[in-house]
Amino acid sequence: MTAVKQHNSKSLNHRLFAVTLFAKAVLGVLQLATAAAIFAGAVDRLPALTQWFFRAELAENPNDFLATRAMSLAGVIPTSDLAFYTTYFLAHGGLHIAIVVALLYGAAWAHRAALFVLWTFVIYQLFEWLTVGGVALLVLTAIDLMVIYITVREQRSRALLEP
Repeated sequence: MTAVKQHNSKSLNHRLFAVTLFAKAVLGVLQLATAAAIFAGAVDRLPALTQWFFRAELAENPNDFLATRAMSLAGVIPTSDLAFYTTYFLAHGGLHIAIVVALLYGAAWAHRAALFVLWTFVIYQLFEWLTVGGVALLVLTAIDLMVIYITVREQRSRALLEP
């Protein structure tokens, strides 16, 4: 019975790892798209685009929480340091996609590289949060910490399976 529980937990760990990799890949693609959008000047058009996107919802319910929150956020995006945000999203998204691809291909160095990259971003994001603030940095840090935990569990379970 212990072997069955151990197998099920390893299988569950691996599934969780795979789902996390998929989520990180999606987040990486969204970050690359965000970098491209900032570079293309979408920040200037964001308030109008947000208003267009939520116009039907706001017509139906002018106090809709999601729509009003999105409208207020679209109007306060900092435009002073767009080069920083473009570089950050480009680096964060690109590195995460590269690590996900390496992990999926089973590269021997990928787990250690993933942990290094993730810890580097966690430290940087926490430093930025302490100096600048912002909930988004805390959310990205929490996601990275969760991925670090799951990556370590996957690495340990693979080490147990290898002869």
